[in-house]
Amino acid sequence: MSDKWRANKAWEDENLRGAWLPLKWTLRVFSSISLAVVLLVLVVLFGISASVPVGLIALAPTWGVYLLTLLGTVAVVGVVPALVVWQMTRGKGALRFVATFVVGLLLCGVGVVLWNAYAWPRLNYHPETGEGLRFFAGFVERNKNITLRRLPGMEMSELEYYGWWPLRVVLMLFVVNMVVATVRRIEFNVKNIGVLTVHTGIVTIALGSIYYHGLKREGDTLLLAGPVDAKTGVPGVGPAQDVFYDNTRVALYVNAGGGWEPKPLSGVPRYNDYNLGAIEATTALDVGLAATGFAKPWEVPSAGKLSVPVASAAGAEDVKLRLVGYAAYAEPQADWVKVEPDDTRGVSAGNSNTPLRIVYVHSDLPDDKGKVHEEPVYPFIVAPKVPVSRVANAAGNVLDVEYTLGAKHGMTDDRWRALSEVVPDGTRHALVVEIPAGDGQAEFRGVFPVDAGSEVTAGGYRLKVSQVSPEPPFPIITEGYKNAQSSVAVVRVTKPDGEKFDRYVYHRFPEINQDLYPDKLNARGMPTRKDADPAIRIYLVECDQLHVYIDEPGLGKTRAIVRQPGGRVRVVGEDEIDAKGADGTSGWIRDVVPKVSLRIGERWDEATRVERPTPVPPEKQDKQAIGTHEKAMLGVEVSVPRKGAASGESVFRRVVWVPFSRYMGLNNGGERTLILPDGRHMQLAFGRLMYQLPGFDVRLVDFKMLAYDNRGAPRDYQSVLRVEPTDGGFEGFDHVTKLNSPLKAPFMWSDERGLLANVGGTVLAGLNPNEFKFSQAGWDQAGWQRTQAQADAGMIPHPYASFTILGVGNNPGIHVIAFGGVLMGLGIPWAFYLKPYLVRREKKRIQREVAAGTFKKPVREAAPVGAGEGAGAGEVQEVGVS
Repeated sequence: MSDKWRANKAWEDENLRGAWLPLKWTLRVFSSISLAVVLLVLVVLFGISASVPVGLIALAPTWGVYLLTLLGTVAVVGVVPALVVWQMTRGKGALRFVATFVVGLLLCGVGVVLWNAYAWPRLNYHPETGEGLRFFAGFVERNKNITLRRLPGMEMSELEYYGWWPLRVVLMLFVVNMVVATVRRIEFNVKNIGVLTVHTGIVTIALGSIYYHGLKREGDTLLLAGPVDAKTGVPGVGPAQDVFYDNTRVALYVNAGGGWEPKPLSGVPRYNDYNLGAIEATTALDVGLAATGFAKPWEVPSAGKLSVPVASAAGAEDVKLRLVGYAAYAEPQADWVKVEPDDTRGVSAGNSNTPLRIVYVHSDLPDDKGKVHEEPVYPFIVAPKVPVSRVANAAGNVLDVEYTLGAKHGMTDDRWRALSEVVPDGTRHALVVEIPAGDGQAEFRGVFPVDAGSEVTAGGYRLKVSQVSPEPPFPIITEGYKNAQSSVAVVRVTKPDGEKFDRYVYHRFPEINQDLYPDKLNARGMPTRKDADPAIRIYLVECDQLHVYIDEPGLGKTRAIVRQPGGRVRVVGEDEIDAKGADGTSGWIRDVVPKVSLRIGERWDEATRVERPTPVPPEKQDKQAIGTHEKAMLGVEVSVPRKGAASGESVFRRVVWVPFSRYMGLNNGGERTLILPDGRHMQLAFGRLMYQLPGFDVRLVDFKMLAYDNRGAPRDYQSVLRVEPTDGGFEGFDHVTKLNSPLKAPFMWSDERGLLANVGGTVLAGLNPNEFKFSQAGWDQAGWQRTQAQADAGMIPHPYASFTILGVGNNPGIHVIAFGGVLMGLGIPWAFYLKPYLVRREKKRIQREVAAGTFKKPVREAAPVGAGEGAGAGEVQEVGVS
């Protein structure tokens, strides 16, 4: 204890009394070493909680009991007899110690063996049987790999957890403790320069870290290459990018007609599912799965409800937004919401006036217990007016159902006639060819079983089947049919005059059949594409599996075609389907195969397609994506009073599940649109929070991947970047960014400036939160490999990438933190090496002076008023030598 500390305590005891006692004890607490120890222990415990699974931490009471039983056994068997021997050998000298030690050691060993043989088998917990002792067994098992920050109610990334306010409070208290203790305990003299410097360095690092954390921004941005030059075959300078995306913070983006508005979110989970079934409407999957008794994918254990309010969009203050669900790792599941009469809009954009049908599969076959169930075994959900959704397949593709609504929506009389044609047994594919009469030619119609390579002649036309594919050879891009699936026959047609073309015949969508003329090339050198020549109509009939075609040609009329594998066909008329049976039900298509029937169930006049989350099993999850929102979906409740309704009455509510978008604003398909009952459009997107680059933007000029010899693994990535000011604050420049050579902007060291200007600018840039570093973080690897093959073939001069990804971050106060480290580096050698030397030298000097009789005690010039017991104001106090 230093004299300075004793004097301060004495002064406080004398003067800080009565109403000043709280100040006295506050000073004492923040001057104590014990507080520093407690705070550092809390920091250690915080670090343990961040890395050790809570299931393992929850085992502490169990292991405590295990240890107590072991110690108790050892005490009874070994320690007690040893104490008896100690008492019995009193006065025996060394024999007493040896006898007690040997007996205690042997019997303690016996105690351990006895505990292991009799107690441990009964205490040891077996998860398979539940036998043994384990406190909180269920909690431990559920959270054996889960850290505290991932539990419901916490939901923090590692960065967020270490930036959480409790740790910041502890560190701030530690800094205050260190400052107060240093000022009140340590003498300010030459010997203590080292420890004072170390303490100053620690405080400097702490204050710099607070500044750093408060203004730190870190994320990444994506720079696109420019359009490919038709002459050179390489892209030009890309568009300007003036934003970057935060690594941690997220936002809900809302567009109510005035452009996208980011709504920063807090309280959004990361690791657990919440309220996956939120939808606020009747859905087809809810109805269909409830009828069959199947489990609903979203009815899984979740962390509970979620309710996070979100600020309304400008100009749509009456539309309330709230987060009501979160799927941590899910795949979008298509579903359909029934649109009630009051919500004739209130649907997803592009899906208005969409009828929906649910067709159930009923089986009279007994289950494994011999019971025949009355409830359906499978629901087919189809939207007849939507080509991509009017066909539904059962698991394993053993049965599919196509539902159409007459000639306007998929089933013309000609197609119905073609699909109901009789074909020979064993047929897998057939072509129905129709040639209308004209120009002196009689009408022709023929049915031909075919396969790849088949050739037929029909009314002067020669047809050769090039291929029959179960799906389109390239995606369908026709508007309204985009990404629809159908088997396709590619037929080379030779007209009577010798002209040839390739007819693409779609089984499901004959209305989009097309002809490609290989001898007629367009400006791009590709075969000319035209609508199917009406002089010859070709239909593809599939007989490879069980197909059922249901059609409603008019109101209250339903007909069906059942095509068996191998070609056998049966037409089911309206009188059979629409007539009510003995049980009062209708809509039956009996015995599509023996003991298996179909029943047309719900018929909704209008529905809208939505998406909802289906959780991905843990074993199929990408571990790198867990906790990053990459595979997450956010349930957003949109509510608005219906037009003319009184406040609080008749409120329209709909939950929209929005997938996560890594790069918002780049048309990645993550946006979802809802049409409100009054016709307004509301767009929603969920993504990382965007930040504007301060006063400049960045463009991608060029990108190069430098590989090792023979095109091995990448050795380096180089992005040529162009930095352009948006406010005229500096002169633009180009920079080559490499893995170990990042771009710094807006200030960057330049040989065109003087040394002092560069050094001063660098120091100020280290404090400036608007100084950012751009480092290479990702690239268009697939595009590079594709263009590398084109370059090898001589099609383009060299490969290129369509985009590059740059890590973006600032480091405000990093020089302050570095300066604190320098202070510690200078102070530690002084405190541990130079100070002991100075103390020894002073000690020898004092010893010489004492021996010579010339030593004089050092004095303190003037102590505080009342310092020390019995000291008067201004009295001179003796001070010992430390």
